[in-house]
Amino acid sequence: MIASESHHRVFLVAKSGAPVPVRLHVDKRARRVSVRIDAHAREAVATAPALRHALDAISFATERVEWIAERLGALPRPVLFRPGAYIPLRGVIHRLKHSETGRTVRLDKSGQIPLLLIPGPREAFADKTRGFFRAAARTDFQERVAVHSQTLKVKAKSISIKDTKSRWGSCSSEGRLNFSWRLVCAPPFALDYVAAHEVAHLREMNHSARFWRHVARAMPEWETAREWLQERGSALHSIGDD
Repeated sequence: MIASESHHRVFLVAKSGAPVPVRLHVDKRARRVSVRIDAHAREAVATAPALRHALDAISFATERVEWIAERLGALPRPVLFRPGAYIPLRGVIHRLKHSETGRTVRLDKSGQIPLLLIPGPREAFADKTRGFFRAAARTDFQERVAVHSQTLKVKAKSISIKDTKSRWGSCSSEGRLNFSWRLVCAPPFALDYVAAHEVAHLREMNHSARFWRHVARAMPEWETAREWLQERGSALHSIGDD
């Protein structure tokens, strides 16, 4: 049942009466209608291969509204960048604390739980914290991309850190690599796998057997990291999302 519609979004209604947000997405590369969960946007995505199949995609989502509602209800609650919040950095839980002094974010490891001391006006606390995490992600990705590029004898044209919603990383045909900053919250091996994955695309712009051999050359234990992201990665999307 469609309760309301806004642009390319509809709200279905579960048996409980709760609204279930579904975003319609037309993708000419898709071979059939499908439904997936966008953990970052906290909504379902109904994909249609063409605009004329839009109603089919919505109907497909309607048939699965209870499954969608269950999956969305199981998503972790948003963890905001606020003083007192507990946020993982490189897989280690840190507590955020506002600092009355200083100009740069500092790390205090004197207690049982490390502190990230965030200076500046309180109204800029979230932006300052997000900036720190993005910078940390850039540092880590630049280091790991350099290592994997040397192994696979390739060179990226550029590295960008973004707030991506549907993928952890990407590689353009021009050799530009894009990565999600939230991966710096994960254990380092997860970030390392995504770096190796995208660097391997500089050799093979596909997911063929040859591509996976390149990934294995760069990171032999890549399967463990991919499993971690599949099982726990959705929790990262709840971090720092106002």
